[in-house]
Amino acid sequence: MAKKAGKGGKKDKKDQKGKDKKGKDKKGKDKKGKGIKGKKKVEVKPVVKEEPPPPPTPPPPAPAPVEVKVKIEEPCVFNCAQDKVTYRPNSYPGILLHPKTLAVVGSECGSYDSLCKLLHAGFRCADRVYTMVPWGNYVVFRSQDGDKYLYFVFDGCTCNVNRFRYLDLTCGTASLLYFEELHKAINYIITSRSRREELKNLKRSVVDDVCSEMYGTKHI
Repeated sequence: MAKKAGKGGKKDKKDQKGKDKKGKDKKGKDKKGKGIKGKKKVEVKPVVKEEPPPPPTPPPPAPAPVEVKVKIEEPCVFNCAQDKVTYRPNSYPGILLHPKTLAVVGSECGSYDSLCKLLHAGFRCADRVYTMVPWGNYVVFRSQDGDKYLYFVFDGCTCNVNRFRYLDLTCGTASLLYFEELHKAINYIITSRSRREELKNLKRSVVDDVCSEMYGTKHI
């Protein structure tokens, strides 16, 4: 019985040795396999040639300058607005194709009676009267509205007398003073004397002040 046990022990040792060899082979194989797997393949990347960037697009040409033509409005012609003259302070008078008659009167004293007689005489031959008085000149216009007369007075520069013959009051009456009666127009001409003298004195005082500052008290 003891011998059998010994034989069995030898077989067991042989089996263990075989197993160990197999295990070693497996381990070796595993190690080799691991070594093969661990090596990385070097990938060769193809060389790509970079194309040069396209040239920049030229800027669009500047637009040609547009010439703006200024339209010149033609002057108002006769009867451009209406057939009769009314008080229209927001519209300026137009220009007539043919001039109107303009009467000229002058008063040396500038009294109410003198102006009343002269204006009535002037309106007998024309509806526009150039009136001269010692303190200045005025232009008085008259227009008929039914049974009533309307009066307009121009109080300003009257150097160009001929232009008052071409004014068309049917287009507007701006820059003209409106009066319902000739009596009120004459009173305005008389009362405006003091205002004009004040303006003259004011201009003289301003001129004297400027001269005194520039040349002293011995200026001419």
